[in-house]
This record gives sequence, C-alpha cells and structure tokens, in this order.
Amino acid sequence: MKIITIFFLLLASFVHASDNYYYQNNKQIKLTPVNSILRGNTNIDYYVNDKKILIGVSDKLIVKFYESSNLQKYLLEFNATVEKVLDVNLYLLKVKDKKSTLDVTNKLSEKEDIEYAHPDFLKTIKQR
Repeated sequence: MKIITIFFLLLASFVHASDNYYYQNNKQIKLTPVNSILRGNTNIDYYVNDKKILIGVSDKLIVKFYESSNLQKYLLEFNATVEKVLDVNLYLLKVKDKKSTLDVTNKLSEKEDIEYAHPDFLKTIKQR
C-alpha cells in the first residue's frame, strides 16, 4: 500500500512540475520550485530559473497586447482583473489564484494577439 501511495505522489509531482516554466522571447524557461514556507511569505511561490536565480511568483502577471481589443475576452476566460494599466496595450493583471499564474501566462503567450505575457516576477536585489 505504501508503494502505491508513493507512486501516486511521485506521479502527481511530475505532472505538476511540467507546468513550471514561462516564455521569454518565445523560448521556454524552466523553473524549479523552492519551498515557499522556508522563504516566509505564503503569498508568493518561489522558483529557481535555469540561471539559478531565485524568483518569486504571486497572483500578478504582465501582458502586452498587439491590440487590446480582446482584453475583456481574456479577463473572462482566465478569471482575471486589470490591476493597473502600465502603458498602451500593456497591463498588470491579477488572477484569482496564484497557483494559476504560470498556467495563465503560458496560455496567453501562445495567443496570436499577445506580444508577451509573463508573471510579475519578484527578484532579490544583490548588493555590490
């Protein structure tokens, strides 16, 4: 029984791990999850990117449209709201569940009318 439980836990972790990426310049950037509890902020999920840089992902994402005519459609589709208008056709959006941030940004990145979409990353500042 323990072996079956362990198998399903491993299977679930592999399925969830496949969603840990984002697009940058039309290239997939892999992310490795870091235990958020150790970082002390439960509103942020922490990851290490392929360059070993620690980044945080919350419930906010940045989306640049070629034309924002489909903004309302995508807000409804992904259950998101406009947090702030950053520039022409550039928006800071907020999703209802931070666990869906990567999934939503990846799906938006694949849309033809979206120039780019990525989480509103939180990065640590290095002092010189």
